[in-house]
Amino acid sequence: MKITESVGEQGENNEEKPLFIDFSQLHDQRHQYIDTLIMASEVEMESMKSRPSSTPRIPTLSGRAKLVRTPGKTPDARTISEELETGVTEHVVDPVLITEISGKSFLEDSENSDEEQFYQHELGVGEMEIEAMSTPEPVCAEPMTESRLDEYWDTDLEEEEEEEPVEEDRTVSHYKQVCQNLGVVPISYFIRHIHDRDIKMRFHGLGPSATKAISLILKDDVHLERLNLQGNWMQTEGGVAIARMLEENDYLTEVVLGDNKLGNEGGIQMCKMLDINAGLRILDLSGNDFDDNCAEHFATAIEESKYIKKLDLSRNRFGEAGGEWLGPAIGANDRLDTLDLSWNHLRKGGACAVAKGLKENVGLKVCRLAWNGFGPEGGVAMAEALVANQSLIELDLTGNRLNHFSAEKIAKSFKINDTLRILRMGNNLITTGGAIALVNAVNNYEACELQLLDLTDVPVEYEFLRIVEEIKSKKPDFRVIHGPVARSGNTKKDLHKRGINPYRKKEPVVILKEHIMVNDIRLIDILARYDPTGSYCITPEDFVTALDELAVPYDKPRLREAIQKISTDQSGRILLGDALQNKDLEQLKRVVTFTESETET
Repeated sequence: MKITESVGEQGENNEEKPLFIDFSQLHDQRHQYIDTLIMASEVEMESMKSRPSSTPRIPTLSGRAKLVRTPGKTPDARTISEELETGVTEHVVDPVLITEISGKSFLEDSENSDEEQFYQHELGVGEMEIEAMSTPEPVCAEPMTESRLDEYWDTDLEEEEEEEPVEEDRTVSHYKQVCQNLGVVPISYFIRHIHDRDIKMRFHGLGPSATKAISLILKDDVHLERLNLQGNWMQTEGGVAIARMLEENDYLTEVVLGDNKLGNEGGIQMCKMLDINAGLRILDLSGNDFDDNCAEHFATAIEESKYIKKLDLSRNRFGEAGGEWLGPAIGANDRLDTLDLSWNHLRKGGACAVAKGLKENVGLKVCRLAWNGFGPEGGVAMAEALVANQSLIELDLTGNRLNHFSAEKIAKSFKINDTLRILRMGNNLITTGGAIALVNAVNNYEACELQLLDLTDVPVEYEFLRIVEEIKSKKPDFRVIHGPVARSGNTKKDLHKRGINPYRKKEPVVILKEHIMVNDIRLIDILARYDPTGSYCITPEDFVTALDELAVPYDKPRLREAIQKISTDQSGRILLGDALQNKDLEQLKRVVTFTESETET
């Protein structure tokens, strides 16, 4: 082994002087160290034997195998090489450190060392054959520089292996570079999902610059199908960037850009994009402050679009002029399935224009026009549109100031319209009379296929509930949503009508009597069918059937209790008495009479 040594002072060329180490001498030196250690241990053992008996622990001869000798200081390679060169050994072996370990582990971990053979021979632990060690012939070591000196010596330190650098994804690297150029911080969420098919970044506070960076990356993305950037306040600049991205990327099918304050300029860019993009099917532009100034551009886009299926323009500021632009476009488009214009300001003029468009439209299936302030005239226009339209499945007219007259007009359209399945007319002033007119139309017109009638916050009365029960007997899937149940109707016709307290518990006969008074039906006409013999006696089952026929709500346990009370002859039949022959409604209070004596007999 060759070791080089630098000579010379600072400023001079350093020369490497080769040093040679003879391994045979190192071998002898090692044995010399071992002998020294053994001698030191024997001296220590003798001193331990001379200690008094009160000493807690005195290792025995057999315990010597459990002692490990560790030199206090070992000369390094440079010291050894200098001694070999000069022939003088000056270093002194420092005292050793003796540590006690288990004999078993000592024997297992050191089978091949010379020290183990020595202890086994001294202590008699098994017989071992010790082969004579032949001194190897001196071999000229290869030259070794200081840079390789550390590799020669073993170490027990745990060195951390340097991990090979992983090559970063090209798309991520491109995105980070774009962000650096624009002076924005890369979005970690976007980096994690940059290769997903569906990216949802709602309310991340991107702003215009971060949106522009994302759009520059997504314009070449062929995997992304759905992108949701709702509520990121991207404003006009960000909207323009997204529109230009969509002009180049035809793989996206659904984009949500609601609540981003794009403004009219951003809306105009979106309209231009719709004329170019052939892959987009769903576009949400709600809550972006569009007004009548860009309504013409949206009308053109809707009229000429051949691919868009669902368009959401709700919560904007389109007025009557905007509705007049959008109405004809709706009539001309036959590809659009869903259109949402809720929470705008269409008013009467816009409502009439949109209604006219619905008359001509043959493809629209869902139209949401809630909270636009149509008024009664707008409601009548919508009724006329329902007569002509044969494609609408759902119509939402919630909160449009419709009245009783509008409800009656819409109810009459059910006679012809056989496609409408869902009608929402909640939060309107249609009164209990309008609600009854609607359910009567559903009940009477066979062509009507309505499945859900939403009258949220519209008060109703018992007559409405009776008709609904009758509808459900014919159409089990029919559902209705209504407001509170009133004691009586709230129209002019209901001014002199006797009210019903819906919260008071009543006997079944009283409920039947009051129900008859509300509907102007004679009790004798109903019960006579169940008394063909004229004996004025009916069974409890017939009495319950009469209640069910009138759709009167009653409590079954209380009904059974009342029947037990009014069964006078214990024959299981109810005696109506002569009061049934009285035609005066006031005598209905005495329809069922009984006394305690009659009950006992």
